[in-house]
Amino acid sequence: MICLNSDNIDRYQIQTGEETMLRIMIKCLGGFSSSGLVNQLNNEVKEKGMEDKVKFIFPQFGQHKLDLSSEPVDIVMLCPHMAIYAKSLAEANPDTPFYIMPTRLYGMMQAEELYEDAEDVIKGFKETGMNPFHFEGEEVAIRVKRAVSHRKFIAENQNG
Repeated sequence: MICLNSDNIDRYQIQTGEETMLRIMIKCLGGFSSSGLVNQLNNEVKEKGMEDKVKFIFPQFGQHKLDLSSEPVDIVMLCPHMAIYAKSLAEANPDTPFYIMPTRLYGMMQAEELYEDAEDVIKGFKETGMNPFHFEGEEVAIRVKRAVSHRKFIAENQNG
């Protein structure tokens, strides 16, 4: 498996043209909600046959700190209540994109939606260097009303 970082994220392709697995860490404060959610997400990944595309990871406990050296990931998605720690976590791990999940998206916790957002966040992070990353108009995650991936939300609102 190849772990992605901001240096080798070019559409997640390796030399053979095969896609690599996207490793998404879900982080909350105490680990109570994220541990269950990660299990639920990985079960959904298996049910939908996405095992070769994405794996959701639950970090070791640590409220305000995050050691990514033992568990390399491509992106860290923070639960909405982690917003106050996002900047310091991103500064401590500048090569890894951080993203605060919108509240409704966090509540729905659907693997495909989070996977699509992760792809787009990584692309945006690579292009802008913004960390933590947010989509235009979504500077405050708790105010975001969408419950689908950003790309689906944009497509739905352009077509109707």
